Amino acid sequence: MMDDPRFQLLIARYGRNLAIALVVVGALLLLVGGWVALTPPTTTATEQRTAATASTGADTVATVTGDSDLWERGTELRNNPVYLTNASPALAVEPQTTVPEGSSVTQTVRLRITATRDDEVFWTSTETLVNETRTAEDGTATARTEIDVRDLEARLATLRERLAGVGSVQTELLLTVEYDTGRYAGTLDASAPLEVTDRAYWLGGELSDSQPHYATTTRQVSHSPNWFAVLLATLLAALSLTGAWTVFATRPEELDVDAIKQERHRRKYADWISKGSIPMWVGQNYVELDSLEGVVDVAIDTQERVVHDTRRDLFAVISEDVVYYYSKSGDWDQSSWPRMELSGRSEDDTVDVGGELSKGLGDLPGRDELAGDDADSSSADVPDDATDDGESDEKSSHGPGDWDDDVWRDL
Repeated sequence: MMDDPRFQLLIARYGRNLAIALVVVGALLLLVGGWVALTPPTTTATEQRTAATASTGADTVATVTGDSDLWERGTELRNNPVYLTNASPALAVEPQTTVPEGSSVTQTVRLRITATRDDEVFWTSTETLVNETRTAEDGTATARTEIDVRDLEARLATLRERLAGVGSVQTELLLTVEYDTGRYAGTLDASAPLEVTDRAYWLGGELSDSQPHYATTTRQVSHSPNWFAVLLATLLAALSLTGAWTVFATRPEELDVDAIKQERHRRKYADWISKGSIPMWVGQNYVELDSLEGVVDVAIDTQERVVHDTRRDLFAVISEDVVYYYSKSGDWDQSSWPRMELSGRSEDDTVDVGGELSKGLGDLPGRDELAGDDADSSSADVPDDATDDGESDEKSSHGPGDWDDDVWRDL
């Protein structure tokens, strides 16, 4: 890439600004990568937590009051799976509700008797056993009610007798609790069948229910940094800084813009250019063009070739007696008569193409003829026959073509 004239021309024109821009971009990319690495993304998560729970349940309690060889009189039976009617004819139901401290609680226990046929109710009777409203102390509210099981069994026997062959009779306990915590309010419901026979009774399930209350909370969740973005930013920063260093290393201020343009055009129009040697005295008219591209345009228009004289670094198209040329070194005369150092002389001792001889010609042959005034001043010492036509003819035998070859041979 460094050998590409287009890139070199870009560096020569905008190298300093480009390098500064690349340094700034690289620094910004490093800052971005560091910021991404040190500030991982966060999201807001919404969560529900249990703020309060209301729950209720009922205990069954029966005290042994009758004659029994299984329990002593006065024994309290709690939550037994079955109770004997003769031993403990009364069943106590004790609902207990747990709610936040200070909540208002209303507990209701009802006894419901239903008559069904083919699982469809055709008669029902509901009796409220207790309905109490209390304020929960220490987070608990309680109530109590008793059922005379013998009286209930007699009522059920009468009902079954009346509905014999028609339907069946079922009995169940219903527990309803209404509560208000000040922030949350709700209702709890529970039911369980109460099985009663002529010898025993029992509760066929649990009288219990609960209701949680949720509160919505938000929290910030931190995630892992985007390491791909960090790596990409670091890589781009490294490339940018490397590019800036490369631009500085090429020393843009020392690049020859004209030489770069010439090389760019030479590569672009290589098919129209041939290397060769152009005589200094070719043509009669010389047209200097601003660029090699202009010379190629002339070659295309005239159907000629562009000749690249590598000795003089000159490009020319010769069309009849007109020479169209371009040289970054200067005009036609400057490229034809370059400053040169002759043997044993300094750089300032040069040949003047106007015909005058500089002081540094030394012992070059024919210096008297080219010495100008010095030649005139010494003509008195020259014999007359030395200026005859023969001698003049000998001097004129050194034509421009020979001088051209001698100059370039010395170079």
